[in-house]
Amino acid sequence: MVGRRHAVVLSSPSVFTACLLGLAVISGNAGTINLASFTLSQSTFANGSAMSTNEGLTLVLTGPNDGSGEPGYTDYVGTVATSGIFQFDWAFSTFDVPNYEFAGYLINGAFTELAGANGESGSVTVPVFAGSSVGFEMQTVDNTGGPGILTVSDLDAPDPLVFTAPEAGSFGLMASALTFVSILTLCRCKVRLSRHSLGALTLVVACLTLSQPLKAQAQHQYTGTNVTASIVLASTVNLTQQGQMAQTVALSPLASERPSRYLPKLMRPVTAGHSTFGRQDVFPRLASPTVATAPGLTIASPSGTTGFNALSHLDQRLANGGNQFSIEPPSQSIAASMKYVLEGVNDGIQVFYPSGQPALPAVLSSNQAFGLPPAIDRTTGANGVYLTDMRVYYDLDLDRWFIVQRDLDNDIYGNTLETSHLWLAVSQTGDPTATYDIYLMETTNSGHGGCPCLADYPQVGADQYGFYISWNEFNSLSSSFVDATILCLSKAGLAGGALTPTAYQFFLPYATGYEFAITPSSTPPGAVNFVASGGLEYFASTLSDSAYNGGVALWALTDTSSLAIAPNPILTMVEISTLSYLVPNVAQQRPGPLPYGSSLTPPGVLAFLDGGDNRVQALTYAGARLYATFPTGVVDQNGRFQVGGAFVVLAPTYRDGVLAAAVVNQGYLLVNGNNLLRPAIAVNPQGSGAITATLVGPDWYPSAVLIPFDTFSTPSALQIAGMGTMPEDGFTGYPGDGTAGVARWGDYNTAVATNDGAVWMVAQYIGTFPRTTLANWNTYIMRFQP
Repeated sequence: MVGRRHAVVLSSPSVFTACLLGLAVISGNAGTINLASFTLSQSTFANGSAMSTNEGLTLVLTGPNDGSGEPGYTDYVGTVATSGIFQFDWAFSTFDVPNYEFAGYLINGAFTELAGANGESGSVTVPVFAGSSVGFEMQTVDNTGGPGILTVSDLDAPDPLVFTAPEAGSFGLMASALTFVSILTLCRCKVRLSRHSLGALTLVVACLTLSQPLKAQAQHQYTGTNVTASIVLASTVNLTQQGQMAQTVALSPLASERPSRYLPKLMRPVTAGHSTFGRQDVFPRLASPTVATAPGLTIASPSGTTGFNALSHLDQRLANGGNQFSIEPPSQSIAASMKYVLEGVNDGIQVFYPSGQPALPAVLSSNQAFGLPPAIDRTTGANGVYLTDMRVYYDLDLDRWFIVQRDLDNDIYGNTLETSHLWLAVSQTGDPTATYDIYLMETTNSGHGGCPCLADYPQVGADQYGFYISWNEFNSLSSSFVDATILCLSKAGLAGGALTPTAYQFFLPYATGYEFAITPSSTPPGAVNFVASGGLEYFASTLSDSAYNGGVALWALTDTSSLAIAPNPILTMVEISTLSYLVPNVAQQRPGPLPYGSSLTPPGVLAFLDGGDNRVQALTYAGARLYATFPTGVVDQNGRFQVGGAFVVLAPTYRDGVLAAAVVNQGYLLVNGNNLLRPAIAVNPQGSGAITATLVGPDWYPSAVLIPFDTFSTPSALQIAGMGTMPEDGFTGYPGDGTAGVARWGDYNTAVATNDGAVWMVAQYIGTFPRTTLANWNTYIMRFQP
């Protein structure tokens, strides 16, 4: 907490008058603001900023909004060389609720409040003595909900705070006294005896018009269960040693193989009263009711972008001596630091240097990374553990790497069993090529209604205290969705190699429609976690079905610090009004060579690509804002129904047990006449970053692209980082009857930020590279410097 500051209090009017006697009062015209004469200072929790506009005639001071939940302040102060008048016009803006952001001016450390609610304005004229410190202060109660912004114009002050010397003139001493007294009344200023501590973020005043005000929202609250004993340290594995032992195998690019496996498209729940478009609908189709038409993104030349071709189907198929299945989709995921980039696909892992050079001796199979026998022994035919749904993560605070996968158990013949597990690898050091602790948790949950279950579509995130894995409980026997679950793990326990790290779990019955694919947030390096309320982690989810009226669920897990010893976090959810969204249709491909499809009897024809559903693909928490992206059906400017995406930026608050959020920015992502698949966003602490996706359609082979993004701007262009050169020609796109099938794609892309402010991304695409018989997918890793 910041110490108190006391305002100067005058004991009587006579004392005030005496202070004015002998003061040479100089009045004149406002000058150009000399920023070099001011000093910006801030409290511990603060990220405020100052900038000039209008050719230096206007000062914009933005208050703290770092997302910590703690109070803070930002000061902008200079010292006057001579006695005179300190005067200015001011206007205050914020989209936070009243009395959580404050603006005022400072004279010798005494704070006089000007405003605490949006839209207030006025003028100030006060006398100052030579050597006095004067300036402005922005305060916030909790560093959330949006910053306050003080716009100062017509500033006049003694040298050196303005460049232009004011014209000579004089006021009567009594007039000056009356001005000083009256201004406190006319501007409704009040002297505060203390100040709140603050934090800050650069913001342009005009951007506030994008926001919706915070308002009361109905809350849902959930309690969970301590499940600490359910996840256990099972073994350790060194990835470099595994790579050194990896066998090589010579496989003809078009050699036949059997059997093969693919990740089945699992059923999603349907919200009552909503209808969906079938996954097999023929492209194109106009939706009704439609989402609003949005301008299409233009194609721009790459700028600030580098990248390299990464893991492919051939890489994962040949890993571990070729004792692997053919798998679609890759479900690619990356984690990045300043030294390494870790990529995982459904059954393959490699660590790269930022240059794109591999850091491991060979691509590892997932089974090798977890110290398991091969997924299939190609000599004996014996089946091992079949891992899928890859997620990887890097935590800068701990300097640790995480690898997450799940399984549905089978016997050595490949027959499905009724048990399932979650696998978690945590590096023992900051070297992702070295030794990992391997944790195992059974997820069958056979005593739970609707189960036995498996952990479908796991997603990961973290705050300063916990590592979070969410998934959908799915019953493979009845092919039915059961509910959603969130597993909360102590980061300290995982980093320390605890035998049974502290664990707490929530099971969320499907009631509101939002209990599906609940995505944890991640905080980029340099941004501040929410440290109040015992620590807080945000999550977000969409409706599992089309949401013609819009809506995103915001979830807040509080008291996450309790995960260190005695876990007792509380989960709260509110529904936030947003733009509407539709379950996407399938995506059309550009025609091209189909070496595998044409070899079939009857020959396969060009497949559509699976457009996915509305699940949140990525969620970033930076500067007290949440950034989310998800797929949606869109209507392009030609009136055609395409696959596109949506982004939503929220300003969440958690105050006195009440969770709320305002929409700061939102919009659709589309390319006219073509499709964007699986948009994933990441931003740096300044709210600048990128969205990655796959571009595909009549004009484009599947290509890896990125869309530069800034908090308050509307994305207008995309860059093609990995150019597609041919269509998808994998086994999941051929139903075997000579008709057009729907090939699996995704199921997600990934974007993360590093502590240099850059964003690393991975997306699926199809390039001209060696392939196997059954699939030709590739992944492309991109780096974008905003």
